[in-house]
Amino acid sequence: MKLESKWQALLIISIGIFMSTLDGSILNIANPSIAESLNVNMQQVQWIVTAYMLIVTASLIFFGRLGDRLGSDRIYSTGFLIFSAGSFLCSLSTSLTLLITFRILQAIGASMMMATGMGIISNTFPKQERGKALGLTGMIVGLGNMTGPSLGGFLVANFSWPVIFLINVPIGLLGFLLALRFLPRQNRNTELLGHDLPGTILFVLIIGLTIYGVANANNANIMLILLALLLIPVFCWFEKKSPHPILDIELFKIKNFVYGTVMSSGIYITQMTVLFLLPFYLETIFKLTPSYSGLLMTITPICLAITAPLAGTFSDKVGSRKILSLALFIAACAFVIFSTLNEQFDLTKLIAGLALLGIGMGMFGSPNNSSIFASVPREKAGYVGGFISTVRNLSFAVGTAGSVSVFYLVLNAAPKNMAYINAYVHASHTVYMIAAAIAIAGLIFSLLTRLGGNTEEDGQN
Repeated sequence: MKLESKWQALLIISIGIFMSTLDGSILNIANPSIAESLNVNMQQVQWIVTAYMLIVTASLIFFGRLGDRLGSDRIYSTGFLIFSAGSFLCSLSTSLTLLITFRILQAIGASMMMATGMGIISNTFPKQERGKALGLTGMIVGLGNMTGPSLGGFLVANFSWPVIFLINVPIGLLGFLLALRFLPRQNRNTELLGHDLPGTILFVLIIGLTIYGVANANNANIMLILLALLLIPVFCWFEKKSPHPILDIELFKIKNFVYGTVMSSGIYITQMTVLFLLPFYLETIFKLTPSYSGLLMTITPICLAITAPLAGTFSDKVGSRKILSLALFIAACAFVIFSTLNEQFDLTKLIAGLALLGIGMGMFGSPNNSSIFASVPREKAGYVGGFISTVRNLSFAVGTAGSVSVFYLVLNAAPKNMAYINAYVHASHTVYMIAAAIAIAGLIFSLLTRLGGNTEEDGQN
């Protein structure tokens, strides 16, 4: 692989990463304004995020497998075009229902890019540079997330919210043209024939029941979650019997694959408690403007952008496990800080929490992904990329829906004589303490797996 080709691939993949992360981070800042404009509450507007994540989650493994079969470069470039079309239609939406509908189309394009992008990078760069390349993509994630809040705050303050979707259109069209012309052609696995329709239906059903149940937590919907759990062994049974399973059971025999998946699900669930809920807190309790809120929310991705490439490069030299444990500890500290926020605006505390969260997330992503890719066969890189993105987006969806549900459960359970602001602060405290507990559990898990003798398996593919 020529030097020019691998850097061309990284550039094109980075455009897609930047566009999708920019869209997500702008939307997090714009959600309060969208809710006010469409006359809906936080619990309703969260479906703009949750429906998107649900569709992405349900389709990622399918598109990852399709990329392995037809060529990941083709799937990735087509994703650019669909994402751009969905973004344009979102800008024309006049109701919450229409906006959610077009977000679903946008999600299909995003899924095609997410499912194949990391696999293209993993296959294009040599093993000794894989962590560095994935670290650079982590930096792009940080740049997209860094640009989004401040840009979103400016746009929402000076224009109507549809403009946040329009900015994706020229970026997406540029990425589509560059991908067609310069993205290196990827190998095709001609042995992948047919598709696991029963498995796909069961998978979508499990994900849908889980997300809907978590997003609308009550006694009736708890039964939906239980039903989803009961369907999991049925799904696994079908996958073992299927000639073309969407779930690669063999990968779950690889320790680093399993450990990385478990830890990433925990950290990504907790991340959304800040990215989705905190802008509402800043504008509801502290009465900050969208532009000021966006400026503060930029702190996390700035720290992530600085930390991610350093962590990725360092993991190439010393392995990932120690870095991951430290990352989880730092993230837990951030959530503890957020759990101490009250109605008095404390800029120092906010900056500390947002900075620590960015550092923790930056240290986690690229070393964890590098460890996973290093432990699996190269010919499964497309599938694994799709699986990693599936776990991440499912975690984002669960984190968004779960944090909103816990928030409203605690808020509605507050004593009638408690002031609304105090009840709001107490509900937020509860959410962030749960997030801290999850991060600490992930830290303990990472320490136990390392102390148990599970060393890095880098290079064994």
